[in-house]
Amino acid sequence: MRFWIQLLQRIGVGAVLAVILLATPSLVLAASTAGGASLQIPPGARAEGMGRFFNAVADDAFSPWWNPAGLAFMRGWNAGLMHARLVPGLADDVYYEYLGVSNYLAGWGGVAGTLTYLSYGTSEATSTTTDPLGTFTSFEVSPSVALGTAILPNLGFGINLKLFHINLAPEEFARDGAGKGTTFAVDIGSLYLWKKELTSFFGSGPAQMQAGLGVTVSNLGPDIALVDNLESDPMPRNLKVGFSLGAKVPESYSVLVGLSLEKSLVFEPILLDTTLNFFDRHEVLLSGGLEFGFVDIAFARLGYLYDDPGEIKGPTFGAGFHLKQFGFDFASIPQHKTLNRVSKFSIIARFD
Repeated sequence: MRFWIQLLQRIGVGAVLAVILLATPSLVLAASTAGGASLQIPPGARAEGMGRFFNAVADDAFSPWWNPAGLAFMRGWNAGLMHARLVPGLADDVYYEYLGVSNYLAGWGGVAGTLTYLSYGTSEATSTTTDPLGTFTSFEVSPSVALGTAILPNLGFGINLKLFHINLAPEEFARDGAGKGTTFAVDIGSLYLWKKELTSFFGSGPAQMQAGLGVTVSNLGPDIALVDNLESDPMPRNLKVGFSLGAKVPESYSVLVGLSLEKSLVFEPILLDTTLNFFDRHEVLLSGGLEFGFVDIAFARLGYLYDDPGEIKGPTFGAGFHLKQFGFDFASIPQHKTLNRVSKFSIIARFD
């Protein structure tokens, strides 16, 4: 990643990448050494608004990113689209898009296809004498295919295979042809769902109880190189563990609460030379929150992110409005202390 910034500084957009790294809600060690900023940005305003424990829920079209095992328990067609401007007030053309579509195939499980796109915006290249050379757009793009299947009645397993490509600058603007790189990565996840019907829930009548435990290892794959293997960066590998507990009273209300732990699996070379153990070597991002729903139509969400070394601490909040097969969700998320909060918007659709 440090090489990427040096490259972009030569072509005039290093500050943009630095700001995006601060805006990316991921662990500071991973952000300082790993490539693939777009793979570290969580999709889905619902998941973000309620505190990012969604890998223990994973029940919509954003599940391939959070936990592909969630596809095992989804039925019918599901689609999701999210848009977010990452540095509002600083650059209007720096944005993130995510599109996901899934379907359930009898005998196989849930299958999904996704597309992630991160725009660094339009920049102007200059020569060593600061003469303008032209404009260009820098971006990252990552398509993926995922499969989730139930290996036991309450236990799902999933895998998400993604191709990752970064284009920081055209060859004519980048020294030694640097500026482009392609690699692949794999996400592996498991999800255990426990469900029970209750005859009464705090005097509200029959209720559906559900608890979930999700474990995901993300972005396993070769390093990304923009010149050669001597100038490569690891993918943003990490471990996520989430727990959720919910209750739903049909035609009345629902409550969902959860906690999440995320740990970088990117090894910092400096720290490898010390006697620090695994937990000291990698910082942990903690989060949690809740969602309250009213008759499956209106939803209010509240959560909290605690990333001490990344200096991202603060509440998340959001709301959603779902009507029949369609839903619209909004979330407000804290970023690095030097940046404003970011707003995320997503749309989902479900068809039997």
